[in-house]
Amino acid sequence: MYTCIAPQQPRCGCPPQPPPGQRIQPPADCRPGPIPPNPCVPKFPGKDTWQKYRNIVVFICFPLMFFQAFTALGHQTPSKTECREYEYMRRRTKRFPWGRTGTKSLFHNPRCNYLPGECGPPPLDCD
Repeated sequence: MYTCIAPQQPRCGCPPQPPPGQRIQPPADCRPGPIPPNPCVPKFPGKDTWQKYRNIVVFICFPLMFFQAFTALGHQTPSKTECREYEYMRRRTKRFPWGRTGTKSLFHNPRCNYLPGECGPPPLDCD
C-alpha cells in the first residue's frame, strides 16, 4: 500500500528584504535539488511483464482463435425448409447495386435463404 507524503518544507529560508531598488538574490547554498520520486504513483512489479502477455497471446488466444475457426468452417448450413410469403417478409423497395437482378443481398446463401416470390402463399385466415 502506498501512502502519499506531505510536501517537504524548502531547505532555505527567505532572504532578508533588500533595500528599495535592489534585486533579491538567494543564498549561494540554496540551489534546487533533484526531484524526489512521487510516492503516490503506483509501482508495477517487474520489468519483463511483456513476456507474460506474449505467452497469454501465443498459448491461449491463438489456439482459441484456431479452434473457433475450425468449428465455424466445419459447420454445415441447414437446408431450406417450408416457407410462407407474408407481406412483411423480404420487402425490397429498391434493387441492390450488385448482381444482375438486384434481388440477392450481399450475404445471400442460396442453400438456406429464399428470394422474394419463392415462398408459397400464407394460409387463409378463416376466422
